[in-house]
Amino acid sequence: MTDEPERSGVRVARVLPARPERVYDAWLDQRSLQAFMCPAPGEATEVAVEARLGGRLRVVMTFADRQIEINGEFVALERPARLSFTWRPDTGEPESIVTVLLAPHGDDQTHMTIIHTREPPARASSYRSGWSSVSDRLADYLAR
Repeated sequence: MTDEPERSGVRVARVLPARPERVYDAWLDQRSLQAFMCPAPGEATEVAVEARLGGRLRVVMTFADRQIEINGEFVALERPARLSFTWRPDTGEPESIVTVLLAPHGDDQTHMTIIHTREPPARASSYRSGWSSVSDRLADYLAR
């Protein structure tokens, strides 16, 4: 896995043990999202997803000392190569954008890149760490 800052945001890349179609579908499935859509050691305790353009995404991330609710809306859905959604945490941060790019890689693998743009610059390191953990959890989920 590689983590590289981008001028306008955070970029995290990872090779996953599944084809792009399966990875794409995992990003739009409530049960799948609940398994990976929270950095460790937290848990995604509530997930709601409307898998359509303009559809809503809601994730409640529960940690030992706090709970964070993320709300968003899907702004791009291009199966199996790209999906994008807004990211509005209940912490008062401004809305940002998360884009997930998927490309075939070798036999039955996917190169995934998560790009988080318009996030507060002071939070870039935290977002990079969080998306790296989410990527690890997604890889574990897909390997089952």
